[in-house]
Amino acid sequence: MAYISAIAGRARWRRALATLALVAFGAAPAGADSLYEDAFAARIANFSDPQALADFSDQAVRVGQYDQAISTLEQILFQNPDDIGARLTLARLYYHIGSFDLALGHVNEALRLNVPTFEQALRELQARIERAQRPLRARVDVTAGGQVVHARTAYPSGFATGTTTTGGGGFGAIDAEIVNDLQTATRDLIRFEGGVSVDQGFFDTDFDGRYDGFTALGGYGAVTLSKGLPDIIDTLRADIGVFGDYRDLGGPRDLRELGVRGRLGFRPAVETAVYVEGAYGWLDQSQALFATDRWSYGAGLRQRLVPGWTFDAYVRRTHRRGTVPGAVLAGTDFAYQVAGTEAGASLTHLLYVFEDGRGWFHRFGVRYTDETILDYGAVGVARGPFVKDRDAWHIDWDHTVQLSAKGWLRFGVGYRNERVGPSGFNGRTEAWTGRLRYTHRFE
Repeated sequence: MAYISAIAGRARWRRALATLALVAFGAAPAGADSLYEDAFAARIANFSDPQALADFSDQAVRVGQYDQAISTLEQILFQNPDDIGARLTLARLYYHIGSFDLALGHVNEALRLNVPTFEQALRELQARIERAQRPLRARVDVTAGGQVVHARTAYPSGFATGTTTTGGGGFGAIDAEIVNDLQTATRDLIRFEGGVSVDQGFFDTDFDGRYDGFTALGGYGAVTLSKGLPDIIDTLRADIGVFGDYRDLGGPRDLRELGVRGRLGFRPAVETAVYVEGAYGWLDQSQALFATDRWSYGAGLRQRLVPGWTFDAYVRRTHRRGTVPGAVLAGTDFAYQVAGTEAGASLTHLLYVFEDGRGWFHRFGVRYTDETILDYGAVGVARGPFVKDRDAWHIDWDHTVQLSAKGWLRFGVGYRNERVGPSGFNGRTEAWTGRLRYTHRFE
């Protein structure tokens, strides 16, 4: 029988045309799912035909239906244990879902067949699996790119004149992670995370609708214990840790936060993941932020809807309090409390799977924020009200293309519509953003 990779090669041009249509319209073209459905019907009608099985596993991988692809490939190998193409594809799928022992077993079986044309791919996958199985694992991601922003602010007639701004800048970041597998029955982990970034984008630093360009530095660090719990609820897991965060907010203002956070997650079904989380942070070391502390709590859901489509949703509530010193206001201290709610949802779609298992995903997301804020523009001129209402819509469409085993290209566009102000004086800002970034992983 023909190898799975050869079958995928014969479909290359058909998939390339489908991919172009997907990129152009941002969704599956008409009839794309019928390829999977037709292959499934053929598999049922010809359940012992190697070609029908191979065609179906190919289509199942394409739409992200990995469980169906795995069971079909296992059936192919039951009929023909020497099908090295099927073994390589199956090993990649097991690696992708985290079943490293099964993945390595199929790689070793394939290597025993001694087919030179598959040697390099098998050795590379073998090395990746062995790295993933180490008790102590480390990675470093280096990201470089940039963005362009076009923003327009409008005010009610008779108030301040609106502004239009276009600009952009570069972005760079280094993110590192070390994971120590404690090798317990509940698969407990200790995770160390940290990173630095530099962003030369445009920012509305004081909520006045005017974007300022400056170089914003950032950094973070965290230590988290991720502990599996007895399965009172299926796959119950708790994460608890400490974190630190630094962000340059423009001018003399920056955020310096130390805090604790926790998350409780479980999977009530194979297709579903649910979590609740909370965090508390101290902010009193920040500069000109006039904040003491903040706390937040929320919940989220991930659900695979149909092959190739995943839905995410979350809601989060945040509270913050602080005091603006009287010296800043040329008067008495101003103590305040602000709070807000953010909710968001997104759809992630697997656009394309390359022959070596790399993927191309796109994500369409929307989120809404309704909150009260400390208006730093009003504080700066010592004129109230200092606490104002703010609501904002964010819409984003992003693509992630895995160019190699350790390289990802990310690009996308975003739209934001924001209103800030007291009743009767609502400045409204619209902003469009285009972004392009490349990430390379060292491990």
